[in-house]
Amino acid sequence: MKISKIEERWKVLTENVQIGILIVDKDGLVIFANNKAKELFDIKNNKNNNKKLIELIPDYEIDDLYKKTLQNKSYNKTNLNFWGKEKKYLEVEAFYLSGNQEVLLIINDYTPLYRLEENFKEFLGNASHELRTPLTSIQILIDLFSERKITLDEIYNEFFPYLRKEVERMSKLVSNLLNLSRLEAGVIDLQLKEVNLTEIIMEIVDRLTPHISKKNLEINLKIPEKVIVSADPQHVDTIIFNIVENAVKYTPPSGSIEIGINEDSDNVVLWVKDTGIGIPEKDLNRIFDRFYRVNKSRTNEDGFSTGLGLSIVKKLIERHGWSITVESKVNKGTKFEIIIPKRKEGVKDG
Repeated sequence: MKISKIEERWKVLTENVQIGILIVDKDGLVIFANNKAKELFDIKNNKNNNKKLIELIPDYEIDDLYKKTLQNKSYNKTNLNFWGKEKKYLEVEAFYLSGNQEVLLIINDYTPLYRLEENFKEFLGNASHELRTPLTSIQILIDLFSERKITLDEIYNEFFPYLRKEVERMSKLVSNLLNLSRLEAGVIDLQLKEVNLTEIIMEIVDRLTPHISKKNLEINLKIPEKVIVSADPQHVDTIIFNIVENAVKYTPPSGSIEIGINEDSDNVVLWVKDTGIGIPEKDLNRIFDRFYRVNKSRTNEDGFSTGLGLSIVKKLIERHGWSITVESKVNKGTKFEIIIPKRKEGVKDG
């Protein structure tokens, strides 16, 4: 049978490609859909037989594109927003197949790029505001001082603590941007040494003690006295500090944070588990994206999140040849696990 031959041929050729492919006959019936197309349009397996395109994919823009291509026997293209389980940004190309009077639809998913652009625009707005606030304050104080309307003692006693905090936040933002750009450019080299994870964890907890005490958080350490791994000490500190700091930020007062290490013959597994506000399931696969912030209601004492910290963490972990996983439930807490292979060949050179 002709249709089954077409399906078999296209199934073999397109099973694992990352573009959606549909073939629609002259009667509007979908005679083939590859795995990516089924994923993009939430098509259930074995349920597209004898179904028209508009029934299978209830989108009139795609249906009109198909009809136009069939009628004019020409190539056509459109860009559209498709609403399924979530919003997708798609480019759909339609080719007329004269041999069988069919239309081939090629679907490119640009959702990740659009999301990155949206996150970046939001980040620029937030970052601009975050930078403008301390700079404006400094400028006002300089003007007042130059006009002798304020003394150095008044600046020191009344404004210095505020300015120091604002400048620290500004410095952290700029530092994160520089680190991320260097990581993505591949210009950061690892200075591998034998480091004791236990010492690094203890130092980080000590640095965060003021914030921990302020929120009356309970810290449970389940770590051996000494755990040695081959790593860059500075970058390991950045990795663990970011994860523990996030746990402190997003755990409500009187909550608890657990930091532990498991070790077997193959791996060292470091985990940080909190009783914080958690991460919605729909956001879990995006928390390592650049500039991505889970929810605008996820505020903390800093009042602003760059969306860069976890992205930097992920890239540093991958640079070491390690891996990271995350589990979370809203209002229950979050658990990060870093898997560190013991074999030295697991570390990437350069």
